[in-house]
Amino acid sequence: MEMNNESIMVCVHYGPHGQRLIQRGSQLARLLHAPLTVLTVDSAGDNEYNREKQQYLSGWENQTKEAGGQFLNRKCNGKKTVDVIVETAREKNITQIVIGQSSQTLWQEITRGSFINDLMEQLGPTDLHIVAVQRYPELLEQTHEQGFTAYLVKDGGRYVLTEEAAGSEPVKGVFFRELDTDFNTGLFKIVKNGEAQYLRIVQNEWVKPR
Repeated sequence: MEMNNESIMVCVHYGPHGQRLIQRGSQLARLLHAPLTVLTVDSAGDNEYNREKQQYLSGWENQTKEAGGQFLNRKCNGKKTVDVIVETAREKNITQIVIGQSSQTLWQEITRGSFINDLMEQLGPTDLHIVAVQRYPELLEQTHEQGFTAYLVKDGGRYVLTEEAAGSEPVKGVFFRELDTDFNTGLFKIVKNGEAQYLRIVQNEWVKPR
């Protein structure tokens, strides 16, 4: 099956996890024979120079070039990070985005859904891969109930969360329910090829990127 209408973009944020995200993106790009773009969005002022940050940036750029991809460093110029990501994704006709979260504030945004939902609403038909970093489990415990084994079951065009394996191809995972909700709203963790992915569940249903 020809898959070369796919196009991958990795969003890296200043910090130690960028290298892993770029690795994940370049694996996807190779697998799908797709072009790779790596984007970092700089919200700092123009005159701010940070040596450690520059080292990260040049390391990411070299890694991207070695993987045959294009490295972009875009400034916010007063725009929201989400908007810069969306603009770049449209410009490059991106179909899949790889993103990672490591800071507490971004983590809270994800669990409240605003960052991811903003992205999904604006992006349209784009798949989002949220790559777990080491701090996920401890943060999950602060914001979510203890995880329990659950399944995503196909029901027509939807995927519904159940506690029993049912249907033709149930997907097994661990569901972390948000602490202050009466519904099954939270994150469903699946492990694929040794890497965790977190899918957002709202009221028993997987909110799938359209």
